[in-house]
Amino acid sequence: MPRHPFEHIVSAEISGIYESNYLKANSPDGQYGLWIKHNLLRPVSGQGLGEFWFILSRPDAPPIVAKREVDLMKISLGEDQIAIDHDEVHLSPNAASGQIADCYWNLRLSGADEPLLHFPWDWMYTAGFPKKKAITPAPHLRFDGEIRVGDSRIPVSAWEGLRGHNWGREHAWTYAYGNCHIWSDGGRRTVDGFSAKIKLLGGLKSPWLSTVVSRNPTIALNQPNHWFGGVDVTPLSWRLHRSDSTLSMRTEASRMVGLRYAHPSGEESYCYNTKFAEVDWLTPNGQFTSTLGELEVLTPEPVDGIPLHPRKDWTSAQGDYRS
Repeated sequence: MPRHPFEHIVSAEISGIYESNYLKANSPDGQYGLWIKHNLLRPVSGQGLGEFWFILSRPDAPPIVAKREVDLMKISLGEDQIAIDHDEVHLSPNAASGQIADCYWNLRLSGADEPLLHFPWDWMYTAGFPKKKAITPAPHLRFDGEIRVGDSRIPVSAWEGLRGHNWGREHAWTYAYGNCHIWSDGGRRTVDGFSAKIKLLGGLKSPWLSTVVSRNPTIALNQPNHWFGGVDVTPLSWRLHRSDSTLSMRTEASRMVGLRYAHPSGEESYCYNTKFAEVDWLTPNGQFTSTLGELEVLTPEPVDGIPLHPRKDWTSAQGDYRS
């Protein structure tokens, strides 16, 4: 499977940083959306934390959410590639398995395209700017295997998705992120991008900073002259317009799952995600649509009407969280 030089665990050697290695997929029939997250949180001082999430969504039902928190020192991390191992939870470039509460997965990962980079220059992945780094090491990733939730078994055959990797000193103050791999015309196409506002000195916030990259057609709107303007974000939608390309994603509150996100500083943000966003990708090569896009919006304050997980009163001392 293709690899990139920046695809390695970074939080094992740097304090005051978070890192997320995650999987997302949709079933070809549009009935399931899968999200498995392996988060590593290393604060400036104090004990590091590993967060494992399993989220299984359907377009017409509340999401199934399970979470486990563990001591970061008890997680085995790979040195030169993505490898995360802790008891029942395992992630490598070619496989993922685990169990949290009564949720179990055993998946083979194959067939990915070349990595997608959001930033135009390699130094942006090692310098202090931007504070948040993101690559998509395995777009158009194929998932095969099985999922079990309680007594229900869900076969996984040719589900389409990605493996993503992001890290930084803090989450952006607010952002919208989106991607799509399954299209109404059946084309093998990928679009992946974000818009973010970050904290500046003195409590000021930046304007929206955006990038979007795609394959089939090949488009890279990630140079400095592409970063500014043309953005509209709400908790349920994201629209990014450039001179001859427009990416629009939108969803309904009932199709969003809300997660509490911890910063290395101890602050909390609120992440809202769907695997069933409606997508319009207008390009010089044509217009492409989907109902199986991933849309994620992070906010500094909770959004009314979308439940957050885990519940406010849950602690890891109670065992695995399960919605």
